[in-house]
Amino acid sequence: MYNTTPPKRSDLPSSNQLKRSTFIAALSALAILVAVVLPSEYGLDPSGAGRVLGLTEMGDIKTQLAKEQAADVAASAEEQDLQKNIPAVSSRLISRVDDIERKLAELMQEQQTVSTTGTERIRQAEAAVERVSQALAQPEPIMKNDQITIQLNPGQGTEVKMAMLEGKAAAFRWTANGSVLNYDTHGEGNGRSISYVKGRGVPQDEGQIVAAFDGNHGWFWRNRTNSPVTLFLQVRGEYESFKRVK
Repeated sequence: MYNTTPPKRSDLPSSNQLKRSTFIAALSALAILVAVVLPSEYGLDPSGAGRVLGLTEMGDIKTQLAKEQAADVAASAEEQDLQKNIPAVSSRLISRVDDIERKLAELMQEQQTVSTTGTERIRQAEAAVERVSQALAQPEPIMKNDQITIQLNPGQGTEVKMAMLEGKAAAFRWTANGSVLNYDTHGEGNGRSISYVKGRGVPQDEGQIVAAFDGNHGWFWRNRTNSPVTLFLQVRGEYESFKRVK
């Protein structure tokens, strides 16, 4: 080292040469960055040289791998957070399930109670409907009204009859208008006859005839006084016809 001859000043590079060398080195580094580093590391190829050299594909692969690694890290962190929260979440789920099961049991019990009550109400409703149906099935009785006025001379008699079916009824009222009459309330038909009630010297009468059988049912009056008598008769009931026989 001590035997080395120092260089002459004329052999050293000048300031301009150093600046030019530095500039060239910077340009070379920039060219390498644009043409090699950016395509191969980041998949960026502004000059197009990286695609020609096949470096852009390498950068794309590295970038994709970096994204996948970042995604794996994020997923791993999320999984760790989930595992930390699993005990608390499980506890809440179990509590929620217990609440749901309890409410379901209460609803089932209420359903059974409502079902029992509803069944009884349905039976009552069906019975009421049945009664109404039976009532509607029975025809309404045809009620008739009639009246008649008859002048009876001394010793004269008359008869008024209603054609009636067995069990049918007719209400009546008659009056001798201040006088009196003998009468016989009776019925006949199909070879049968019946006398319901008789009277002598009766000024008036009222009541109901219930037919004992199918036939003609009514009254016979006779005036046993010495003066004319005006008979007035009113009837209302379930009879087929009403007429004066004689």
